[in-house]
Amino acid sequence: MEMMKCVVKEQKGDGYVVLTEKPIPEVGDNDVLIRVKAVAICGTDVHIKHWDDYAQKRMNPPTIIGHEYSGVVVKVGKNVKSVQIGDVVNSDSHLVCGTCDLCRNGHSDVCYNTVVIGVHRDGAMAEYIIIPESDVNKCDLDLPFEQMALMEPLGVAVHAAMEFPIATKKVAVIGCGPIGCMGVAVAKTLGAAQVIGIELNEQRGQMALDMGADAVVNPLKEDTAARIKELSGGLGVDFVLDFSGNAGAVMGSFDYLKPDGTVAIAGLGPKPLELPCERFVTSGFCIKGVSGREIPRTWERMKGLFAAGLDISKVITHVLPLEEFDKGLELMEKGQCGKVVLKP
Repeated sequence: MEMMKCVVKEQKGDGYVVLTEKPIPEVGDNDVLIRVKAVAICGTDVHIKHWDDYAQKRMNPPTIIGHEYSGVVVKVGKNVKSVQIGDVVNSDSHLVCGTCDLCRNGHSDVCYNTVVIGVHRDGAMAEYIIIPESDVNKCDLDLPFEQMALMEPLGVAVHAAMEFPIATKKVAVIGCGPIGCMGVAVAKTLGAAQVIGIELNEQRGQMALDMGADAVVNPLKEDTAARIKELSGGLGVDFVLDFSGNAGAVMGSFDYLKPDGTVAIAGLGPKPLELPCERFVTSGFCIKGVSGREIPRTWERMKGLFAAGLDISKVITHVLPLEEFDKGLELMEKGQCGKVVLKP
């Protein structure tokens, strides 16, 4: 039996994430076996490590973690037709049923039956991963594996930024972690007139500037609403993209959002959002939740954005061997990185 190296959440509780070996998974009739070339660490992996509420509600260890990856097909099941050995591929982290009313009507991003790789089933922080043929995305882009591994988180930024027509508009991005910084780059590529980042971490604020932000506001050092109004000509912004999950920051955006403005929320946070109904109604605000990616629409849009010149290379700050996964998780926890990519 051939074995592979992998990073596993061994059991429930804080910690218990280890590098170990497991058998290379068997290929089913409709499956594709992928040799993982790059896998990025996500904040979800940190949540899993510390067994927070997200992990407790969804996981049943032992499970291989990791869900942002790219690789090469090395074996296919007997019924597989659309993918061949040698194809360069990745996939969405959300495996959807394709048969429920939501999927059939183009809303697979909120499929009732979603299964998340690296959470509900073994993931990609390993030398190999098995994915159903129906979920494999063939990469025809001239990108390094490290960047192709980021298409899953990039898709969140694209989904949020393309929910509304932001071309020629002024946009604020709350939370300039890796996805927020990619949101900055996406907004600029789509033709936003101005993009203002909102970020506490100085390193990530600089990364947002490097990714194309016109300015970054640090709420610890200045009045966020006053500064954004000053930067935007006194009226505020048309759209807010939230990648922080910070309820207070979202509530605070109403102070610099124009009437009839929109907030797209892609961040997950522990505290509830308490809406001031009278102001919300009289200002005509709109709030839209953004879950993952629209499959396959967002993936096609990402290819188009790359063709239009989107560059996400600067969001990758560390490339480490798989064996140094713990160092990568620590960098994420401390906010001392952009994206950390592991190479099995």
